[in-house]
Amino acid sequence: MYQNLPSFLANTNYQNPSDELATVFQSAFATSQHCFTWLGERPERLSLFNDYMALRRRPSLSWLSVYPVDIETAGLDDPGRAIYVNPGGGIGHQCREFRQRFPDLPGRVVLQDLPHTIEEALETHGVENMAHDFFDEQPVKDAKFYFFRGVCHNHPDHKVKRLLEQTRNAMRQDSILLLDEWVLPEAGVNSYAASMDLTMMAAFAGMERTESHWRELLDEVGLKLVKIYVYNSAVSGRMEKTADGCQEVL
Repeated sequence: MYQNLPSFLANTNYQNPSDELATVFQSAFATSQHCFTWLGERPERLSLFNDYMALRRRPSLSWLSVYPVDIETAGLDDPGRAIYVNPGGGIGHQCREFRQRFPDLPGRVVLQDLPHTIEEALETHGVENMAHDFFDEQPVKDAKFYFFRGVCHNHPDHKVKRLLEQTRNAMRQDSILLLDEWVLPEAGVNSYAASMDLTMMAAFAGMERTESHWRELLDEVGLKLVKIYVYNSAVSGRMEKTADGCQEVL
């Protein structure tokens, strides 16, 4: 894919791509399909991708090591309410980790992803597997936590705002949106983060984002960034340059 990047950028006057169906990926693989659609039609490649996504950040820490789930869920006792919804959650490792960490927490834990991924999802006791596209209306209303991990960087701003709006419309007053994403510095980013940003641009017209960029996106859809929880500040060994963070949004 990267071999096609110089000519692609020259042909588009070096503009950041914003169309997910007109990226370097389509040029490199001679397809009109979105990258994830293309993967979905190739089970072996999709399986490798899902395995990679499950292992990519191991053995790094989890957001559960810093986020006060116990405090935020104190007093909740409705087993019919969704306690944790994970749209775009792949085959379910995050849902499994949450349910195993909090086996006695009342409420539903719901994994959501596209049908071809849900077909490969883990079967975890206490976790519901649901086919859902997060750009569509969120069918699980009033959940305590809506948790997105490594989803937003796959999409340009206008698509991120769409999935945020769909989530916002499903939330109630005490719901919390959690975005588990990188938060980049305004300048001096390290090579690992820069390469990931470049990959997101080339494959998806997506990007990694700075704190000010996150705040702008959230403000535009009527949400507010409340706090950033940094659980891995040593990405590529340079604490000051990039960090994995779990963003709490109300």
